[in-house]
Amino acid sequence: MQQKLLYRISPILFAITAYAASLNLFFVLLPIRMSDQGIATSDIGVAMSMYAAGAVLAGLFASRAVHRVGHIRAFASMAATLAIIAVAHSYLTNIWLTGLLRLLAGFSFVTGFITLESWLNVLSDSTNRGKIFSIYQICIALGFGSAPFLLNLSVDSDPRLFGIISIFLCISLIIMSMSRIPVPEATTRARPMSLKKLWKYSPSGTLSSFCAGLISSASVSLISLYAYERGFTGVWLSLILGSYQLGGLLTQYPTGWLADRFDKRSVASGLMTLGITSNLLIVFDYFVGLPTGLLVLVFLASGGSGVALFPLAVTQVFDHIDLKDAMPATSTLQIILGVGGVIGPITAGFLMSTFESIWLYYYLIVIHAAVIVFLLVRKLFIRTERLSASAPYRVTTQPTSLGSSKLDPGMDYSLAQIDEPALKLLLVALRQQPRDPAELMRLTLDCTDLQPSDVATKMVLALPKQSGHLMQLLVELYPEQRLDITRSLHELFALHKERINSLIEAGLVAGASEEEAQAVRAIIEGHREQTKEEPPAI
Repeated sequence: MQQKLLYRISPILFAITAYAASLNLFFVLLPIRMSDQGIATSDIGVAMSMYAAGAVLAGLFASRAVHRVGHIRAFASMAATLAIIAVAHSYLTNIWLTGLLRLLAGFSFVTGFITLESWLNVLSDSTNRGKIFSIYQICIALGFGSAPFLLNLSVDSDPRLFGIISIFLCISLIIMSMSRIPVPEATTRARPMSLKKLWKYSPSGTLSSFCAGLISSASVSLISLYAYERGFTGVWLSLILGSYQLGGLLTQYPTGWLADRFDKRSVASGLMTLGITSNLLIVFDYFVGLPTGLLVLVFLASGGSGVALFPLAVTQVFDHIDLKDAMPATSTLQIILGVGGVIGPITAGFLMSTFESIWLYYYLIVIHAAVIVFLLVRKLFIRTERLSASAPYRVTTQPTSLGSSKLDPGMDYSLAQIDEPALKLLLVALRQQPRDPAELMRLTLDCTDLQPSDVATKMVLALPKQSGHLMQLLVELYPEQRLDITRSLHELFALHKERINSLIEAGLVAGASEEEAQAVRAIIEGHREQTKEEPPAI
């Protein structure tokens, strides 16, 4: 990445690091403060769960706030509100007021994240978006993971520590207010997809998103109570309190590598198995004891298994949806994540209060196991095929952000290999769901030396979920070249599973005579027979 670009985005990187540090300080300080006041763990869980409720509200209404006043005013308002909330926490001890402030904090934090991510969309393009997003997420993880080390500055229950939160928030506010980077255009709101429709697309992704909320919110909100009861102090305490985000840095890239090569349900099941194993070791330490250094690694594995589940669930959903449904699906997934985030701390807090603090990890083991059972049943008995990924796995170490789905490092990757400008323009236009795609195809072919078979292969590679409809339109435009188009796609049938291939086949035979339809099917069946005869690669 060019040095000039890093300089341009540096205000956002510094701001998001301070922003994330203040976020985790809230999660660490509040449970400890409420516990010192004698509040039951179940009530603490309820109060902490209100953050996720605020995140759900942000998913529904944050874009309206940004659209109303603009990005810079929206971010400034959110940061200032959070600074006021931090100071208020140092004076207020009522559990109900604390819950209300957590609700406001959830809305404010998530709206702030959305605003900052919008700036990155303005400053990036398809050639550098992946790098920018990775650096952005690393800064979030560094801020979130390093925040617990600030506890060493004072006694853990010292209310002056809330002043440190205000300082970090004001730093991020000053940085963004004084920066000269371009401000994004006003946003428009996207309607969330119905839960029924999302479930129909991908039950595995939908359930995994909900369970990711159950896991992440309970882990982040209540781990400080468990760690303090176990007697951890100093650097070891800071590492354990930051383990959820720091562990994500260790697991997400291997998870992404595997998700691009194997069935995502299998990868998620392996991730949950890692979580069960690490959480069982935490239970073992509770009763028997492990070396502290080894235990920190176990906490990192536990946190890493949880934080990587949601981005894996999102990519699982995106393997099934049409491009026009990307924004509505993203909004609904984030709302589901927030609902799980509300339920998680309430349930885990009740168990910790009724029994012992170790029940937090019994709770996590049960959720991990439920995900494994559901995904394996789906894979082995219901939807057994593996779909080709519609986009690469997107690394994120931020379970609470409802950021813009436009920040997608893989969205334009498939276009990078196309040299013909007219063909590239056609594919970009088709991704926008135009009213008359057939007319776009006709104009492109009439104005260039391209053949329908050339356009067909590129459309199937770039737009696999739309390929059936697009092939139907293409053969309707050029029925005399139906067989040539089918032959050009012969090798591409190896890239997709039967569900996608059947859509392409249906498009190719649409409107064909019986003789032509048989010829098309013969070409396709020839590919299938050839695939069966080929020995497996070693």
